Amino acid sequence: MGRLTTHVLDTARGTPAANLAIDLYKITGNTEQKLKSVSTNGDGRCDKPLLEGDSFNPGKYKLIFHAAQYLEEKGDVLPKTPFLIR
Repeated sequence: MGRLTTHVLDTARGTPAANLAIDLYKITGNTEQKLKSVSTNGDGRCDKPLLEGDSFNPGKYKLIFHAAQYLEEKGDVLPKTPFLIR
């Protein structure tokens, strides 16, 4: 039985990235289905696995980390260019 977890660190500050928003999508062909939205806890982890057991099927998944929002809330000034450009 597998599970999907994540751990987010704020390496600029040397701390876990607490309260960082994350969206989880399952990708099937050209379709992306949003499965859930979560936020990290004080340790930079989610309180529960994002997926586990029967809900964690083989396939393609995507995690969106709302890093810009997190950094702006910390007072960082960011350029308007997104972190990931396709």
